[in-house]
Amino acid sequence: MSHGGRRQFLIASGALLAASFARAQPARRFRVGCLWSANEIVLRPFRAAFLAGLRERGYLMERNLTLDERYAEGNPGRYSALAEELIALKPDVLVGISAVAVALRRKTTTIPIVLIASVNPVADGLVQSLARPGTNVTGLSFRFAELVAKQFELLVEISPKIARVAFFNSSIRPGDPGESSAALYEQSARKAASDKGLTLVIVAANDVAGTRDAFAQLQSERVQGLVVAAAGPVLHVQDEIIAGARRLRLPSIGGLPAEFAATGGLATYGPNFLESYRYAASYVDRVLKGAKPAEIPVEQMAVFELVINMKTAKALGITIPQSILVRADRVIE
Repeated sequence: MSHGGRRQFLIASGALLAASFARAQPARRFRVGCLWSANEIVLRPFRAAFLAGLRERGYLMERNLTLDERYAEGNPGRYSALAEELIALKPDVLVGISAVAVALRRKTTTIPIVLIASVNPVADGLVQSLARPGTNVTGLSFRFAELVAKQFELLVEISPKIARVAFFNSSIRPGDPGESSAALYEQSARKAASDKGLTLVIVAANDVAGTRDAFAQLQSERVQGLVVAAAGPVLHVQDEIIAGARRLRLPSIGGLPAEFAATGGLATYGPNFLESYRYAASYVDRVLKGAKPAEIPVEQMAVFELVINMKTAKALGITIPQSILVRADRVIE
């Protein structure tokens, strides 16, 4: 072999060895810590949407992703301890919704935190502003006051004769991470009811026993309609809320995902939470690729969905106005 031929052979051999070595190196495995507010069964479709969003961006648990998860089972009092457990695992990024993110932020100001959705991240002290967070937090938010006002408006349009309306909020102890969000929800509900000239009854619960007690109170208060807060802990008792509303024959509208209407609630009006879980993966991806949360604007979910369950309407003897049906994004027959 000539000198030139040997040189080319060595170069080619070296390139092949380098390529083989590169293929042999395992892809970096990123660690994502997720603190879920409810239980595994309730959150299964949302978790699946989040994982689908990660897969779309090349993150697979069998290849380059470790997903550490903790479930608070609808109890905000557990957020802090579960946040500590996740942080101890040294994740590359943490993921949570609203009050969950508050608990995470109280435990770390350095590990990036992605909001799946938040009631008011500025008021909660998570970010300095939506346009420029300036902290280790970024992600998604929604205009909660606008949402609650529209829910009351829709409920009155569905049942024009109602005068006493209940607002079902999450039950938060003083000092718990969700205290600010729950207070903002209540404030918005009071204003919305006042604007409509309605008498408002507020109840709050995060567990089955508390929910049943709440509906016993609503029965004694003779309320005629129900608005349900779009809060993580409330999602944990969604089935009990639907059962209670059906038993008292209350027209109900939730800010929870479309599943509230799909599983028996009369109506849902709120952000597409499944899409927000999927879209939150794009924030995780940007952070894992080196973007700083402090410089990634918080996006507001401006598109809300209206879902009507006609089976529930029929069971309650309610005729849904055509003006609402034509605006519905989905009608369940």
